[in-house]
Amino acid sequence: MRILYHYPHSPFSRRTRLALAHKGLDCELRDPRETPAIVGEPRKLVPFRTIPVLVDGDRAMGDSTAIAHWLDAAYPSAPRLWPTGEDSADAFQIAALVDVVLDGVIDPGTRYYALRNDPAWPAVKTEIVGRAQAAADALAARVSSLGRTTVAKDGWSAADMWLLTLTMWFEGMPARVATAPNIRQVTEMGLELPRALSTWADAHRGRADVKALG
Repeated sequence: MRILYHYPHSPFSRRTRLALAHKGLDCELRDPRETPAIVGEPRKLVPFRTIPVLVDGDRAMGDSTAIAHWLDAAYPSAPRLWPTGEDSADAFQIAALVDVVLDGVIDPGTRYYALRNDPAWPAVKTEIVGRAQAAADALAARVSSLGRTTVAKDGWSAADMWLLTLTMWFEGMPARVATAPNIRQVTEMGLELPRALSTWADAHRGRADVKALG
């Protein structure tokens, strides 16, 4: 039985769940925040100290992008996550830009937030968040120019999963600010989600696998 250590609201965890659903692979979901007794389990399995972590047999994998690439290699007969051919470059580039956006607000809004009173903070924050905003704007421009609802011509792929979970995570922040201090801090970074991303996401919100995320 596969096990996925995940956080329900994390865009990294949610895109991994979409990847598993696309492959048709069942797994047991374990939330370390919901069950404190298992907090140490994923940390023993991979050195990243981040979630998600997928356990499949005797293999433990961390990092959602690495997991998705491995799933394509381990289960080649199941539907592919990453397109091949001329669409592959776009898919990889969009996935990378998504991570620039996420890292550009999560790192200063959580891991480095304690340094906000340092004199260097305004300049550092402006640089990091500026990169994130530029990446978000580039993603908006890309989906606006697609002329279709998916990144790849062949349809739903990991690039779409990465982009959709990013968009829905930002959209869901206002409702979580009062109960999630980390989210409040992330919103203080000031990144603006381009409207074009929400418009693009509208075509995918009704998918059964997306609805199953809760």
